Amino acid sequence: MYLSIRRYKTDEAYVGEVMRLVEDRFLPQIREIPGFIKYYGVDCGDGLVAFINFFEDEAGAERSNDIASEWVKENLASYFPLPADITAGKVMVRGEKES
Repeated sequence: MYLSIRRYKTDEAYVGEVMRLVEDRFLPQIREIPGFIKYYGVDCGDGLVAFINFFEDEAGAERSNDIASEWVKENLASYFPLPADITAGKVMVRGEKES
């Protein structure tokens, strides 16, 4: 499993609008990428937002970053004056709540 984390800084007042746009318009595109597993949008506070994508393979994670870069330029550039801080890689340790 591979993941990609994209972090952006915006004005705190815009976080709700950004999340709505991402959920309504961007997430459907990411779901179409082969190997898609799950996606999270996180309000980290103080205008920092993070988007975490999980894919079965590295190609899916890389493709999500390519699509995100273009989509943000076209749809969210006014919200994010700085480029994303991107972290991506292979998931090496995994833990889940035991039942």
